[in-house]
Amino acid sequence: MLKTMQWETLNDCEMNSDNFQALLKNEIPSIRISNFASVSECNKLSLAIEKVGFDFYRNVEPPIGRIGITQFEYRNRDKSGYFDAVRKTSETYKQVTSLAFDPLKRLATILCQNVSSKVQIAYENEVYGDYFAGLIRQINIALLHIDFAGLDAPDWKIGNITSQLVWNVYIKAPRQGGICKVYNRQWQPEDEKYKISGSYGYDSSLVVNSEVKHNIPLIGDLLIFNSRNFHEVLPGIGERITISSFIGQMPSGDLVFWS
Repeated sequence: MLKTMQWETLNDCEMNSDNFQALLKNEIPSIRISNFASVSECNKLSLAIEKVGFDFYRNVEPPIGRIGITQFEYRNRDKSGYFDAVRKTSETYKQVTSLAFDPLKRLATILCQNVSSKVQIAYENEVYGDYFAGLIRQINIALLHIDFAGLDAPDWKIGNITSQLVWNVYIKAPRQGGICKVYNRQWQPEDEKYKISGSYGYDSSLVVNSEVKHNIPLIGDLLIFNSRNFHEVLPGIGERITISSFIGQMPSGDLVFWS
C-alpha cells in the first residue's frame, strides 16, 4: 500500500531537476511552465486544429473530442491495432504543429536541459516500433480518474515504468472554470472497487478526505502533474483545448513520451 505524505506546497513549482524528481515521487502537486507558448502560437494551432476537426471517443460520457489515439483505447485489444494507427495519427499531429510549433519537441528540449536524462518517444520493439505522442483534446469536463500504465498496459513496454506524469499545454482555455483538480491520493489496486460500472471514472468518495490542488487553465501555459494521482476536470464556460502526452520514467531512468 502506498503511503501518502502531505505535499510540500500547494503552489505551482518551476521546472528544474529537483522539482521534477519531487513530482515523480509525489512530493509536490505540479510543475507549471508559464508562457510555454505565445498567444500567437496558440492561435495558429487553434486554426490548424479547427481545419482538421475532432473525432469523439465512443461510449464516453461526457463527450471528449480528440485528434490522435491513446493506448488506453487498445488496452483490451490486439496491440497491433494501436501501432497500425500510429503512422497516420503522427502525420496528422505533424500537419497541425507544422503551422505553428511542436509542443512535444519543445518540452523534450526543456527536459533535456533541466532533467539531464534521455528523452524520446516510447518504443515497443522492432515489430511494432514507436508509440504515438501528442494527443489533442477538447475536454469540457472529465470524471475522476487516473492514468497509469502499470494498470492500463501491463503487457506493453510502457507497463515497465516506475513513475508516470502527464503534461498539458492549454491552446484554448474557458472564460470561467475548467479547473483540473489533482488529489494527493495515488491509485492502488484496491481502489478498483470504487470504479463506476461501465465508465472510466471512480466514485468521488475515494478522495473526499484527500489534499487537493486546483489547477487553473491559462492559454499558453504547460502543466505537469503525476497522473497516478486521481484527477478530474470541472465544467467550464468556453472551449478548453489541450495538447498532451504522458511522461514515463523507465527503470533505466530514461524518460519516454506516449499517449
